[in-house]
This record gives sequence, structure tokens and C-alpha cells, in this order.
Amino acid sequence: MLTDEEVLAAVRRSVEERGGGVRVSPDEAVITRHLLLDGEILRCMETRTEEERFHRGAVDLSEWPEYDADLRGHRIPAPRDPADETTLKLVRRGSKDDRSCDCGNGRVACQRCKGDGDLRCSPRTTCGECRGLDCCLRCDGSGRRTRKARAGSDAEADEGRKAGRVACGQCGAKEAACAGCQGRGEVSCARCGGTGSRACPDCDRAGTVPHQRCGGKARTVTWTEGVVTRRPRVEEVKVPGSGLPYWARQQAREHGDWNHVHLVGEGVGLADDVDEEVVKNVAPRLVVREGEISRRISLRHLSLARVTLAPHPHRVYFVIPAQEGPRVLVWPSRRRTWLIAAVALAALAVLVAVSRLIGLA
Repeated sequence: MLTDEEVLAAVRRSVEERGGGVRVSPDEAVITRHLLLDGEILRCMETRTEEERFHRGAVDLSEWPEYDADLRGHRIPAPRDPADETTLKLVRRGSKDDRSCDCGNGRVACQRCKGDGDLRCSPRTTCGECRGLDCCLRCDGSGRRTRKARAGSDAEADEGRKAGRVACGQCGAKEAACAGCQGRGEVSCARCGGTGSRACPDCDRAGTVPHQRCGGKARTVTWTEGVVTRRPRVEEVKVPGSGLPYWARQQAREHGDWNHVHLVGEGVGLADDVDEEVVKNVAPRLVVREGEISRRISLRHLSLARVTLAPHPHRVYFVIPAQEGPRVLVWPSRRRTWLIAAVALAALAVLVAVSRLIGLA
């Protein structure tokens, strides 16, 4: 940060270059500091959880790191880069239980077929075309002709019902039986082919199915698993330099000689030589959060000086630290700006009034 002497010297040079006769005296100068600060605090946040795990079949846990009873107290080195996102799985020491399943070979009797492999089935089912109701117009599926064609309208209706009929397999009547069942009222079961039994859909005639607990592996493994998850959380830090004109802030961003702070570690804070205003704005943010194990502080800051001179109250000087030396910007004071704006508005009002008079003439 530029000292007051360096700031006044830069203003003095600027005044001399502009050919002004203004005296630059420390007693007649008011220097105001404006801090520009931006960056971020990146924290590595850690959560630890425990859960009981169950696995069907054998599982190799030999490469997993182990921890004692207290997962919270288990020491794990902080990451080199707090921005890395990681998940570490551990096994609690002595918690692994690897055993053979009670089923023996991983299979048990099928509950649906009771280990038989087949299910009983009706060899015949009702005909889907006639539903067993109009299987034969002469014998009703009994094999004996119980009906005779009558004269008149009944005979005509009876003949109309014969459309699509075939010879009855029971009584032999021509064009009287359902084409689907040939007068029997039933057809062979499509699922068992008329055999009276069908394959069990659960075990496919094997009689056994995989044991649900071990998944057919004949072995189970249980253990207590600890999971350590680390994720970055970013907090933005920004002090925009309130009270500064936009163009002054823009010039500082483009030409300013910024000071940079980059710190990485567990609970690191700002060094003693960092500007007091920077510490004032950043220190409250450096409180260690619950679950924080490491952090990375990346900041840049610049102190811009605003100078007013009593002998010349209509100008404001902004001094920006730059690599080639202090950069001085000159801007009308707020009072001067308002005065210029008022004069411009008055001139505009006169111009409008004159235009109206000319229009009336």
C-alpha cells in the first residue's frame, strides 16, 4: 500500500504536469483509503458415517484400511489440495464375519411346487369360442341328439346359427358343432398340452431355487463399514470499494499492482504483515467451520487513495498503485459534477423554450 507521502508526491507530479498552480500540502490534503478485495476461501468439509454391511457370497476386504471402534478419532491425513473430492471406505477392525450359509449349497426347496418341479393342472379347459354353451346345436355336447329342427321361424333361426359350424364329434350332426371344440365344449389345456401337469415357473422343474439370504452363493459376509467423504465448499470474498466511481474501480482492475495472498493448510490464517483493512474484512470469515479439515485462501487486494485539496475543491484525485508507479486519475468533485449537470439542464430548458417560441411565431 502506498504511504501518504507517496500518494501526495504522485498528486503533486500530476498537478505540475497539468500546469496547475495548486499547492499540494499535507495540511491541506484529505486522503481517504478505499479497499478493493476479491477472492475466495475454499474449505475441505468432511463427513464420517458408519453402517452395517451385508454381502452375498465371498468378498475381499484385505485392501481396505481399518479403523478402531471410534471412527471420529481415526486419523486421516488432510488432502494436499482441499479442492479434491474424495470418498474413502474403511472396515472396522474385528467386525468382519465371513461364514457359510445354513442352506448348505445355496439352494432350497421351491415353495410353489414343494420341491416336485411340476404343478398339477386341469388337462382340459372350457372352449374359448363357444364357452361350452353352444358347443353343438343338436346334442349340447352330450352325444345324444336332444334337439330337432322345428318348422317356421325357429327352423330359420336354427339354420342361421349353423354358419361356421362343423360336424359334431359327439353326435355326428352335420354343421351343428362349434369349430373350436367339435361339439365337446372343452379343449386341451394350452399350458400342459392335456397332460395334467406343467413345469413350475419358479424353479423350471428343478425343484429347488436359490436361497434368498445368500443369493445362491452358499456364503455371507457382514462387516461394519466406515465412510469418510470430503467435498469442497467455496465462500466468495468481495469488497467492491464502496464510494468509488465505476471508472476508478475499472482502472484499478486493469492497471493496479494487486497484492496476492495464497495459503493452504489446516486452519491457516492471514500473516501479520497483511494490510489491516484486509484482515478486518477477512478475519471474521476464517472461523473454523464444523467438519472443516483444511482450507485454501486465495485473495487479491489493492488500496486505492482518494485525495481532495483545500485550495482546489472542484477536483478529486484517485491514486492507484501500479507496477510502473502510482497512477493518478483526476475527476470533478461531486459538487462540481452536480453544478455541471445543473448548467446542462438549464441550457436544455432554455433551448426547449426557444424552440417553442420559434414554433409559435
